[in-house]
Amino acid sequence: MKMNLQILTQSLSTHFPLPPFPPKSKFLQAKFKPSFKLCSSLSTVSVPPTKTSHKPFPAEVSRTIMELSSIGTLSTLAQDGWPLGVGVRFAVDAEGTPVLCLPQPSPDNRSTLHVQRFDSVWKKRFGEAADVDNLYTVDVQRVLQMEDLNEDGVWVTSSDYKNANPDPLRNSAEEIVNEINNNNREDVHRFCNVYVDLDFQVKANGNKA
Repeated sequence: MKMNLQILTQSLSTHFPLPPFPPKSKFLQAKFKPSFKLCSSLSTVSVPPTKTSHKPFPAEVSRTIMELSSIGTLSTLAQDGWPLGVGVRFAVDAEGTPVLCLPQPSPDNRSTLHVQRFDSVWKKRFGEAADVDNLYTVDVQRVLQMEDLNEDGVWVTSSDYKNANPDPLRNSAEEIVNEINNNNREDVHRFCNVYVDLDFQVKANGNKA
């Protein structure tokens, strides 16, 4: 199934600019036949990236967040018209297209090629097979990236989102930071004092005090 959807990515930090929220979206079947329609959005929250003098573009931040995340909230409207949000697991393909596994099998015969491709994306992300009848893809119309709920986000177009590259160090960034904090305390102290003009002490365990 294909779902026309708008995505909200949020980084809980004050270091990166983030995107805004879009119009209604429709759920369409992967077979290119509409199966049902819903107003929906998918949101996910990421760990804030480290501060840098050269900030990545909002589209790049959004792609990185989606690559690092595997759980989000699928927001839609219930049959009675009330908003409904449910937790979902998702994977993304090479273009950042989200793949969801929802407990609503489709009765039609969908393209075997597409099903196999998205099934492989799911297996790679979670290490397990998914019921191919329950696989849905999200047709991203635009992405709203928000850094802080108290601030306006940044809207990212579908083309910018798909063409952006996620951070190449996304899978090793935490390990690199931990390595520097644990083994280069003096350098961290010197950088902060020289470049940021902060005068603080570094404890023996690598934490700043």
